[in-house]
Amino acid sequence: MASWMVHLRIADILLDNIEGLDESAFVLGNIAPDSGVPNKDWSTFTPPGNVTHYRTDPEDKTFIDIEKYVNEYFTKDKIAGYSKREYSFFLGYYTHLLTDVEWAKMTHSEGVTEENARKENMSLSDFIWKNKEDWYDLDFLYLEQHPDFRAFHLYESAEDITNVFMSEFAPDAFENRREYICGYYRSDNHGDLHRDYKYLTKERSDRFVTETASLILEVLKK
Repeated sequence: MASWMVHLRIADILLDNIEGLDESAFVLGNIAPDSGVPNKDWSTFTPPGNVTHYRTDPEDKTFIDIEKYVNEYFTKDKIAGYSKREYSFFLGYYTHLLTDVEWAKMTHSEGVTEENARKENMSLSDFIWKNKEDWYDLDFLYLEQHPDFRAFHLYESAEDITNVFMSEFAPDAFENRREYICGYYRSDNHGDLHRDYKYLTKERSDRFVTETASLILEVLKK
């Protein structure tokens, strides 16, 4: 799954290109699928990822059943009954899932594989976490370079993010995740941000954001 900052960066571009949204609700929707509460080692979540990310194929953990989400929450009939806030939230949830589909394609095709894990004498799980050191430190670098980043500030300052949208999550799930996410990004819990990045470069991360935002806008036109 893409990092929270990547989701926020894509949400920010989409806000510039989609009129009439409740900005805070849209940004919240772009983080909402990652609002499961993790256990101590972050190996399981409540609700689990197969629920929040519509993973209906037990043999493929990267598969996200976009159609199932659309049928449950984003059909034309359902959209017609939504308030502006509800529509913005569920659109954000949809764009989060689309982003994660593209992220899985990118990371797998560009090196996050069992074969490369073996080359570094790591399990795939350990290798993924090694890659994530780059992913998350690039998030911190982006925020350092963009201290007034709109989408992050919208997320951080939204006044009421009680979950009134989806029964899959507890009422306080989004607030609990926001407290953690914003606390994390406001911390010093990162490595040397100005190092050479081995697994994911800043340039590749930036390109992923712009390309995926463009792809999503094309999907939304259909």
